[in-house]
Amino acid sequence: MSMKIDIVKRNKVTPSERIEMYSVFSRYYDNVKRSRFESDLEDKNWVIQLRNQDLCIVGFSTLRTYEHSGSSGPALILYSGDTIIDRAYRRNGDLAGAFGHFLLKAVKEHSNMPVYWLLTSKGVRTYRFLPVFFKIFFPVFDQQTPEKLKLLTDEVATEKFGSNYSSDTQVVSHHGQRDRLCTSEQDPLLLKRSDSHIHFFLQKNPGYTRGDELVCITEMSEENLNSRGWRVIKHTEVQWRE
Repeated sequence: MSMKIDIVKRNKVTPSERIEMYSVFSRYYDNVKRSRFESDLEDKNWVIQLRNQDLCIVGFSTLRTYEHSGSSGPALILYSGDTIIDRAYRRNGDLAGAFGHFLLKAVKEHSNMPVYWLLTSKGVRTYRFLPVFFKIFFPVFDQQTPEKLKLLTDEVATEKFGSNYSSDTQVVSHHGQRDRLCTSEQDPLLLKRSDSHIHFFLQKNPGYTRGDELVCITEMSEENLNSRGWRVIKHTEVQWRE
């Protein structure tokens, strides 16, 4: 299905678009509060919006970019917040393609420092985005996280989540107080696949069903995109609303 894709400055998101986005989000998450949804949105500076042929919003992702300076050295951090796509529109990779366009622009505009994506995974589908589109990411089943990236992950996650983040497990526990994926989103066929990445995620984040998040990191660079990542970017058109 062909979709219209906008990458929008957060302050350009209209009240009616906020309502549409919340409507999609609340269909697939439990324990949702409108106030928390609005708080997540206000914390970000960009939104990717996916629209169907009727120009209705059927998916979105909120994004924040900021410069971080710590013991691990200066870096640009791209952090993803609330993200969802209506089930009928998940097969064509439009969100990944749009995200790729955002990635390349961020890398181009911050060539003086490394750019990293901090991804917090509440579910298997989110975590599997990493091996599908990137060559190197952490944590992963067959490698230890390099010391520098582990330090950066701990610094950024502790800054954002405080004591809810555990450096030992790299999991953010919200103690059931935040939104979590609906039971219908926990696809039993997906969970039963003989996939090392799925097994690793379930082992690392057993509390995902109550909303716990595994904190992941990958370098955002042209060299780290795999062939599928490049392909979906090439076949995705976006419009910027700045």
